[in-house]
Amino acid sequence: MNYSINEISRLTKLSKYTLRYYEKEGLVPKIKRNSSGYRIYNEKDLEWLTFLLKVKETGMPIQTLKRFSRIMFNPKTIPERRKILLEHKQHIIQQQEKLQKSLDAIDKKFKKYDEIQRKSIEL
Repeated sequence: MNYSINEISRLTKLSKYTLRYYEKEGLVPKIKRNSSGYRIYNEKDLEWLTFLLKVKETGMPIQTLKRFSRIMFNPKTIPERRKILLEHKQHIIQQQEKLQKSLDAIDKKFKKYDEIQRKSIEL
């Protein structure tokens, strides 16, 4: 299935400006164009954009995303791509652990507040 830039914009929630910028910056491979010069996105493009947005949300640096984008269509680069993703996955796991510790500290504080409120009601 093919998509116009408007459809891709709606599906990814990225502005047309951002889509064009991503293409210009090498984050998205060169998008095919129709005879009138309009961009035509396909399923592979949509899949890549969806993946790009997910890893971008996790804080993958733009330079890493660009590097990954440059090599993503070469089957010989699979080991390098796997290494990039594994390193980023480990980074996400570390972030997750830090966030869990922060949530635990907040929950501990809530328990303390609940205890104080219970004691004040009992008086």
